[in-house]
Order: sequence, then structure tokens, then C-alpha cells
Amino acid sequence: MIYSIFGIVGLIMIVIFTFRSDVGKQVQTKEQKRDSIITEYKKELYESLIVLNDDKQARLDKKSKLLKKFSDELSLNIFFDKNEIQDIILELAKDS
Repeated sequence: MIYSIFGIVGLIMIVIFTFRSDVGKQVQTKEQKRDSIITEYKKELYESLIVLNDDKQARLDKKSKLLKKFSDELSLNIFFDKNEIQDIILELAKDS
């Protein structure tokens, strides 16, 4: 008897938490997620390089390291194929 009460209470809690969750409301399309990722990379690149405006060599080294890091991360991402990754890295390279 007590196990059935716990079972019913547990089931009710699962149903309540399922309906209250916002997971379904925040789904992004592939293009939105892709644009979001690229925007974040541009922002990180800009913020990292802005402090190195005076030192061209340090800026170039930092930019190379960041572009390599971005390339590695993008290669693991399901939203991008090799050609897209190359285009994105080229775009990031000439933006800054």
C-alpha cells in the first residue's frame, strides 16, 4: 500500500516537472545556433585582441592560437562541415 502511494506521488511529480520545464520553448534552428556560435567566436577574438593593440607580434600570436582553438572546436561541432569551418576561420582571420 505504501509503495503504491509513493509510486503515485512520484508519477505526479514527474508529470508536473515535465510540464513546467522550458526545454521545448528554447529550441534554436540550425542557422540560429550556427550564427550564435560564430558571434561568440567573434566576440572572444575581439576581446582577446583589444588589449594587445600596441604589440603587433603578440597580437598575431594570440590571434593564431585563438583561430587554431576555434578551428579545433568547430571540427567537433555537428553544425559545421569542413568547407564551412574553413570559411568561418577565414572570415574571423580578416575581421580583426
